[in-house]
Amino acid sequence: MDLDNLLNKNQKEAATYLDSHLRIIAGAGSGKTRVVTYRIAYLIDEIGVDPRKILAITFTNKAANEMKERVSNLLGPHALGSLICTIHSLCVRILRQHINVINYPSNFMIMDEEDQKALIKKIYNNLDIDAKTISIKSMIASISNYKMANVSPERALELAGQFQGEIKKAKVYKEYLDYQENHFMLDFDDLLLKAVYIFENYPDVLEKWQHRFQYIHVDEFQDVGNIEYRLVKLMAKKAITCVVGDPDQTIYSFRVLM
Repeated sequence: MDLDNLLNKNQKEAATYLDSHLRIIAGAGSGKTRVVTYRIAYLIDEIGVDPRKILAITFTNKAANEMKERVSNLLGPHALGSLICTIHSLCVRILRQHINVINYPSNFMIMDEEDQKALIKKIYNNLDIDAKTISIKSMIASISNYKMANVSPERALELAGQFQGEIKKAKVYKEYLDYQENHFMLDFDDLLLKAVYIFENYPDVLEKWQHRFQYIHVDEFQDVGNIEYRLVKLMAKKAITCVVGDPDQTIYSFRVLM
């Protein structure tokens, strides 16, 4: 693999630098994902790293599939074993193996947005709430905000004060959580939250995943929120981590993993 002809000078330097954690900052269209692809290929083909010791996290299935295809085209069967996936897919892998520690079955159900909408419609009917007064879309957003802020239904009701709309939202939130727990259902926020909870409270599980990967890559790092950041930081303690992104596109602060 002739990187001198495949990458420019800066791209090659980023793809082959392995001495410590690396943050690659570059604008749109500058070949950031290309660098990550060749970096993975370089680790496997030139350095001899076991593909199973390499993780690459993306934020869309499309990006993950494109990166997998690129690495496969470069290395063929040698690429098999490296884990290239979305952060939610990674969490599913973690939870399928370890969610039993918090008394959930490994065959838990994953809710997509349509499942959420259907459940909220059902709760609205039970509570006699008109979707014209609180849209289902805004209710989904409120539930996500409650969860990410670690606000319980009881606390949400306290915070609602005398505002009837907020009181209704808190009641829907409680019904939503109760239904999830009774049916062992997790939405996309739960995948992140429960994976982080297990890592932070069950050190033996965390240690297993920290030893699993030698090199971790995070594409589009500017899109990482607080919970994703916590997950990656926990996993990266024993791995060399490469994050790639464009701070001009970020909606969060652009941080370096330490």
